[in-house]
Amino acid sequence: MRATAESGEAWSAERLFAGPGESQERFRKTDWSATPLGPVESWPAELRMAVRTVLPSEVPMLLWWGPQLVQLFNDAIIPVLGDKYPAAVAQPAPECWHEVWDEVGARVERAMAGTATFAEEELLFMQRHGYEEETYWTFSYSPIRDESGEVAGVFVATTDVTSRVLGERRLEALSRLGTVAITDSGMSVIETCRNALDALEPSHQDIPLAALFLDSRVVDPDDPQPNWKQLAAIGTKPDFSGSLLGPDEDQLLSKAARASEPFVVSGVAERSPDLLDPQRTLGDHPIGTILLVPLTASGHDFPLGVLAVGLSPYRVFDAAYSTFVELVATKISGLLRDASAMDAERRRADAFAALDAAKTRFLESISHEFRTPLTLLLGPLQSMLDEATTLTDAQRQSLEASQRAAIRLRRLVDALLEATRAETDPSRKPLRPTDPAALTAECVDLFTDAAQRAGLDLRSRIADAAAEQTRLDPQTWAHIVLNLLSNAIKYTPSGSIDVDLDVEDDLLVLKVADTGLGIPESELGRIFERFHRVESVGGRSQEGIGLGLSLVSDWVHTLGGSVTVSSELGHGSTFTVSVPRVLDPTSESPAGTVPGNLSAMYIGEAQQWDRVTFDEDESSTQGEDVESLPRILVIEDNADMRDYLTQLLRRQSWHVDAVGDSDAALERIRSRPPHLVLSDIMLPGRDGVELLGKIRRDPATSRLPVILLTARAGAEATIGGLRTGADDYITKPFHPDELSARVRVNLELSWLREQMLAARERESDQLKTALETRSTLSKAVGLMMATFKCDADAAFDKLVAFSQHRNVKVREIAEQIVGDYTASLSNSSG
Repeated sequence: MRATAESGEAWSAERLFAGPGESQERFRKTDWSATPLGPVESWPAELRMAVRTVLPSEVPMLLWWGPQLVQLFNDAIIPVLGDKYPAAVAQPAPECWHEVWDEVGARVERAMAGTATFAEEELLFMQRHGYEEETYWTFSYSPIRDESGEVAGVFVATTDVTSRVLGERRLEALSRLGTVAITDSGMSVIETCRNALDALEPSHQDIPLAALFLDSRVVDPDDPQPNWKQLAAIGTKPDFSGSLLGPDEDQLLSKAARASEPFVVSGVAERSPDLLDPQRTLGDHPIGTILLVPLTASGHDFPLGVLAVGLSPYRVFDAAYSTFVELVATKISGLLRDASAMDAERRRADAFAALDAAKTRFLESISHEFRTPLTLLLGPLQSMLDEATTLTDAQRQSLEASQRAAIRLRRLVDALLEATRAETDPSRKPLRPTDPAALTAECVDLFTDAAQRAGLDLRSRIADAAAEQTRLDPQTWAHIVLNLLSNAIKYTPSGSIDVDLDVEDDLLVLKVADTGLGIPESELGRIFERFHRVESVGGRSQEGIGLGLSLVSDWVHTLGGSVTVSSELGHGSTFTVSVPRVLDPTSESPAGTVPGNLSAMYIGEAQQWDRVTFDEDESSTQGEDVESLPRILVIEDNADMRDYLTQLLRRQSWHVDAVGDSDAALERIRSRPPHLVLSDIMLPGRDGVELLGKIRRDPATSRLPVILLTARAGAEATIGGLRTGADDYITKPFHPDELSARVRVNLELSWLREQMLAARERESDQLKTALETRSTLSKAVGLMMATFKCDADAAFDKLVAFSQHRNVKVREIAEQIVGDYTASLSNSSG
């Protein structure tokens, strides 16, 4: 028969609230007659139907009935009630949710008026754990109508999404922090501190206040009295000038820096009530607690600094909040480590530049000082040799030896002067009309005698086109030709030397080729470096300071040209000089004579070589379930390094795969996706940066964490690696503990991100499933009512009986009934 209000025994509290669950048990024990709803036996069918819909659901649901909105709910809502439970049982909703009723009351009134409402991720400040808590909710209010069609209550489906909102918000903060770039200015550490806190500026809900204190030695390693310096802060009032931590700030910071875990400072609100900028607050509560987190980095004997974080008064400092702050500190520590490394590199570069400048000043000064005594030596020596007629052979030989020594010393001094001029004044020489053919031929003629004495065949070929007037600096051109000829004779024990001067397009091209000792291939790239000498190649003389070819390069560049060398060890060398050929057909007589001081300097040195004996002889590479372990893919082409990384990471109980190139790595990633990739940059074929680009462009692997490993040290290389999109960048050689720690941090960050995304998807799927299930049950109940001609309660009871008899869930029975009915309609229409 139909259940009515009069059939009291059939609808007792024991029957209506039958079944397991804490809420059902409390509802059975509740004296409903003392509530506005009255005894359960008098409840209308619509209320009973609503109760029977709400209580079994695993989605948090509430039922507000009657004008007083008396509250009923299921077990799923109990965890989010906090200390409102158990008072919330049969309590009017405005009393239970009094602190948020100003925000939700209007929506409830709309629902009672017959209009459903919906809110997503709505911020509500709630009192449920002894403090005013920042919470976020997604909920809907749906009207429930009685038999007459009037709204008798409100159905509330709600989800506490606070954890998800906080997780996404904090993940976004970490992402912004990860985009902070290390600058290469002289204040990189200070700017890094400011940029890091600027990245945290939008995170005022989680970090309403923050400050960075650094050990002064990080900014100035030579600081004789290390102390704490506050370099950046966010969240304080613009006019706040006091100490963030009070009079004991230095002691607190030192204590926090030595601590092995974050250090809590309480009572901040009492000491500095006007500290917090009201623009960054969620409400009126002041900051009461500051967390001090040490900032450490490997390779430093002391903590880099301390991060002070004002904790939100609207959130309890739980494990998730603590993990977030620690991850922020880890990121900032990494930034400071890189910035500190860049500063150290800059200081080294500045020191080298200062040393180089001092060296240049020294060479310039000492060269000028040498020229005076050299003049006083060479002048009298030449006069004595020219005018003395009574000198013995021994005396003349002694004077000539002194003259040769003085000439060689003058050439060395002039070479040093030329080197310092090239560094201090690299501008081009003034050009004037010159006959390069005549000038080159004269240089060759000057060395003809020296070549014959050395037993060498000196040949020249000068094209007629090279005789046209060309704008050159004749002294510089003579320097170039004489230096190359001198170098060729010095390093050619036997054979020939060929000098070619030709015109190619708009270039004047000089080639000096010899059949001498040649240059090792490994030395070709450094042959024009200042003070660099190729060791153990023989030659007529081992004298020299490695400036000759360096000066040739400088001279050629002052003429706007270039110089190259090709050589084969044991078969000679060819130097090629190319300078712009700018014709100047003026009436002015072209220069074509080698300055006398140059010829004496080069020929004087060459004449000594036939006095020196030289040697012509030439000289000439497990029982653990790995499926449950984090999987790491190592990409390294060096087999020894690959094995070392594999063994190092497996010690951390991680499953490690290793491949030697990018193509194999991509195949492995597609067939067995890892949790993290550790890749060298220098790889055969596609390098590590290109591999990273392919990983980031593939939606299936775009979130895969990638750490780049390289032998390129220095802050610039580190910054370049991070700018490619890598999650981290580690340089060789590395400390094994640091590598393991940084891999672990990136694994945990990735796990946290994936957990947050998965949680969001699960919550969405659960709500969708619940709503779909409710719709299917309603359809099934309607079909049962039509088939058995009974009311909704009886139809629902039949569904439950079918479920118990067949040991199948009610939802599956409902889906089968609706599916059979739909199929029958399709068959009949067919």
